[in-house]
Parts: sequence; structure tokens; C-alpha cells
Amino acid sequence: MNDLENEVIRLSDRLSQLSDDELVRIAKLQLPYVTTAYETIFHRYHKKLLQICFRYLKSAEEAEETVNDTLLIVFNKINQFEERAKFRTWVYKIAHNQALTRLRKKQAEHVELNEALPGIEKHEEQSQQDHTNEQQQLNKLLDLLSLEERSIVVFRMTGNLEFSEISQILDVKLSAVKMRYKRALEKMAVSAKKSHVSE
Repeated sequence: MNDLENEVIRLSDRLSQLSDDELVRIAKLQLPYVTTAYETIFHRYHKKLLQICFRYLKSAEEAEETVNDTLLIVFNKINQFEERAKFRTWVYKIAHNQALTRLRKKQAEHVELNEALPGIEKHEEQSQQDHTNEQQQLNKLLDLLSLEERSIVVFRMTGNLEFSEISQILDVKLSAVKMRYKRALEKMAVSAKKSHVSE
């Protein structure tokens, strides 16, 4: 490696150790011409966002597109981030909104297709073969939940968000988030017990 490549690696290592707030300040100064701080943000959030969006959309391809859309919005609007909430809350809210938009489009297309072809039987998409049984079971349990309950559970379990952050993302009172989380877990536990007994 040459000196420039070594310097880029050292800079990347230093940036990865910074907090979100520090990275955002640097990215606001750098963008759009220099992207090193943004790239660190991208790598920090990409995998978690992918997991969360996949839980909504049940398609790796659509989840990847949603995450890319989300991170593009972050790139274009990071200067508008006002730091009233945590940066990760802002990012997750964007991802949540992007996933909901994609879900609505998917549902609308599904309804249009069914209206256009009323005689065709509906077939459920097969889940991807690379899923483990645990992931398939979790997806089945998440399917039992309303979209809001699913959002709360996914943000809490996959995103490791605090209830207060989830409250901000969903624009729901903190007490309601906690109660819906508890009820969602109970719903999932009852269903898991029923399916375990029937096996």
C-alpha cells in the first residue's frame, strides 16, 4: 500500500470511533464534496437498517432499496438535521417512513392486480431459502402484529432503540409505546406456545 492508502485507512479508523454527533458535524462541513464522515455513518447504520427494513418488507431486495433510499435522503438532508432528537432516531424515522411508503405501494399494486385479474387465486410468496427456522418463526410471529406493533418490536429488538426514541419515530406517546410493546410480546408468546403445542 502507498502512503495515501495508509492515510485513508487511518482516517477511516479515527472517524469510526467518533460519536454520531461528531460525525454529523463533520459531514455537514464536508458534504457534498468530501464524503469520509458520511461513509462512516453509512457503514455504521447500513446493516441495522437492512435488518429493520427486511422485517417490514420481507424481501431482501426491497429492504436494500429502502435502505439505499434512506441513506440517500440522509446524504441530501443531513444539513437540515437540527439535533432536537438523536441522530439515530432521525435516521430510523426516515427508514420507517420509506418502508411504510414502499409497503403502501406494494399493497396498492396487489389490490390493482387482484381487481384486474379477479379469477386468479392468491399465492403467498415463499420465504427465502437462506432463512433459518428461527427467522421464519419470528417473521410469522411478527405477521400477527399490527404494523405499529411490529414497528415497536422491531425497533426495540433489532434496532436496540429506547422507548423514548421509538415514541419520537412513531409520533406516539411514550406510555402507549410501552403498553403496545408489552401487548405485542404477549401476543407473540401466546402464538408461539400454540404453534409449539401443535407440533
